[in-house]
Amino acid sequence: MSKQNITADSPALGYRLLSIPLYLFWTMHALIHGFKRGLPCYLRLRTTGVASNVQERVWVHAASVGEVHAITPLVQALMQQGENILFTSFTATGYQSIQAIFADSVCSAVIPFDDCWHCRRFFRRHNLKLGLVMETELWPELLYQARKQGIPLLLVNARLSPKSLNAGKFVTALLSTSLGYFARILVRNNADQDALLSMGANADRISLLGNLKSHAETGPRQSRLIERDYLLLASSHEGEEQQFLQARPVELKHFLLVLAPRHPERSATIQTQIKHLGMNYVVRSKAQALDQDTEVYLADTLGELKSLLAYARVVIMGGSFDTTGGHNLIEPAALGCTIITGPSDGNIAEDIHMLGINNGVLQVASMAACWRTIGELLENPARAEALGRGAQSSLAQQPDILQQYLAAIKPWL
Repeated sequence: MSKQNITADSPALGYRLLSIPLYLFWTMHALIHGFKRGLPCYLRLRTTGVASNVQERVWVHAASVGEVHAITPLVQALMQQGENILFTSFTATGYQSIQAIFADSVCSAVIPFDDCWHCRRFFRRHNLKLGLVMETELWPELLYQARKQGIPLLLVNARLSPKSLNAGKFVTALLSTSLGYFARILVRNNADQDALLSMGANADRISLLGNLKSHAETGPRQSRLIERDYLLLASSHEGEEQQFLQARPVELKHFLLVLAPRHPERSATIQTQIKHLGMNYVVRSKAQALDQDTEVYLADTLGELKSLLAYARVVIMGGSFDTTGGHNLIEPAALGCTIITGPSDGNIAEDIHMLGINNGVLQVASMAACWRTIGELLENPARAEALGRGAQSSLAQQPDILQQYLAAIKPWL
């Protein structure tokens, strides 16, 4: 389907007026966010953008690290079909992940401030034939300006969080307007479809395809980064590392504990916590070598999680012992990992059901229960291996979600 001029309602006047005082907030946020995330040019990227290019591209947008990794197989498949890509993120770490994965093979950028001037300039500087927006990135002005430029938009792996559904009338009205900018909405499951319909999405534009995160990415055998046996706390959030370390039983003190935080820029804070606990540790970003006395290995780098997952005796998925709602279980499942996740599962309930509770994944109610389960698995390695095989088997029985998304996108290319 070719690029065409499309009529769409502009964002509410109230939102456009609000964007004027919000500009100062966005500027301060960009300065602080860029500094904290180790990307000093973040403000410039949001206000100036990247150099324009006459080459026609498919625009792909994912909010942050998790969404970037989830949509990466789709991006790679499009590139194999000869498509040129503009890949954007909202967060600094998302942008850094795009660069780490793709280097110069895609044009990487950060989305502009959500006001008409910056968004209009953003789309005028790029020759875009299609926009693929991951999950719930509903920036009203950005999407409106894309439509105004005649760029068809598809919402990929679409979902709405309970927070969005329960927001006030002003926010829900903006969300409803934003959903109207999409030519197609490709949803994960029936619950997501019902949520989107309740927000005013057009039923004729919705297609139920499944969860793109269920695509099990294959690849070469991962290189081993750590020679000792270890337990891995992966994609952890603030507070979870301390919980994990404090709850460690004395009898398991000899096992190396590897921490791979979701946001590596939190490294200094985590190091301070480890020091206060009196534990010996080394830091990967400092290229420090571990020895038999090392208790904690802080893997504060991007792009190495898969290698760490591949050789862990047990993988404890972070974001599930706080209020985050858990993180994608598919990647460790595809590697045959023994997986434990916590009680917070708002983002991964579908993954848990698919993999099979007590068959492909273990869910525990607390960090204390997590450590009891770790002890049981270490005493019974056959049980641990069976869990890994169960996870891989469950994935093998799933339909090829990636091909279904590619087929849905094809008419728009």
